[in-house]
Amino acid sequence: MTYLDTSALVKRFVEEKGSERVAALILREGPVATAKIAYAEVFAALARKRRDGALSDRAYVRVRRAVDQDWLGYVRVNLGDDVLRRARDLVRRHPLRAYDAVHLASALELKAALDEPVTFVAADARLLEAARHERLDTLDPEA
Repeated sequence: MTYLDTSALVKRFVEEKGSERVAALILREGPVATAKIAYAEVFAALARKRRDGALSDRAYVRVRRAVDQDWLGYVRVNLGDDVLRRARDLVRRHPLRAYDAVHLASALELKAALDEPVTFVAADARLLEAARHERLDTLDPEA
């Protein structure tokens, strides 16, 4: 299973470094998972890109529609108590931001539930390092 954090998921919808690699993962690797919080995070990232001028108004509307169309096709990990407790423990062991800890906790919960390998995809060196320490396969789409 491939797990995309928000930094990787945005690359699915906006052309930036690593976008081709994310697109290839989605096409070739089968089901893709992410945390449900990624929905809000992706829309926040898109709004920021629009405000910064990286997305035109027309592109912003098109990309928002694409996110909504794709969203139901992803395996979405709920933000339940197990994920929150795991995120709490992760921030004690690793220098992670809150939502990064939630993404990592979500991937670890998914791995435990499926009892199969999970490749954690992110464009954040600190988060990828924590994922490796937690024994997840990792991939930086920008590398």
